[in-house]
Amino acid sequence: MFERGVEEEVRQALAGPVSATAREVHGLSEVAELPREEAIEALIVLTRRYAAYQRKWMRRIPGLVPVAADRPATEVAEEILGSLARAG
Repeated sequence: MFERGVEEEVRQALAGPVSATAREVHGLSEVAELPREEAIEALIVLTRRYAAYQRKWMRRIPGLVPVAADRPATEVAEEILGSLARAG
C-alpha cells in the first residue's frame, strides 16, 4: 500500500469532505498522522487485532467452512468451488 501511494491517497481523501464514519476507516488516522514506519507497525497491530475479532465472530456462524488462504489464490478458489459443488 505504501509503495503504491497510500499516503497521498489518504491526504487527498482528508482534504475533501469526509463523513465521521469514513474518518473511522481502519488505519486512516495512522497513515495520516504517523511517520511511515510507525504507521506500518500500527497497521500490522490493527490488522491482527481485527483478524482475531473476525475469527471469534465467525465461530458463531453455523455451517461456516474455514479456508486456509496462505497459499496461491488458484488453490483457494479451487477449494471454495469444490466445497460449493459438494454442498450443492
